[in-house]
Amino acid sequence: MRRCKRCNRPLKNGESIVRQYGVTCWKRHLDDLEQEFLKNQLTIFDVLEAENHEEMRAQNVS
Repeated sequence: MRRCKRCNRPLKNGESIVRQYGVTCWKRHLDDLEQEFLKNQLTIFDVLEAENHEEMRAQNVS
């Protein structure tokens, strides 16, 4: 019998076996993936701030 990658419980549902996660663990796994994705995202403000720092650094070097 196949087991869940997250909690190691036996998987009974065919779809769960294909995913390798039970229904509850699959939802938690997707939430974890979304949080990781959001953590790695840049906003336009991050980009503008980085450009601003580069311009200030270039002015200080000259």
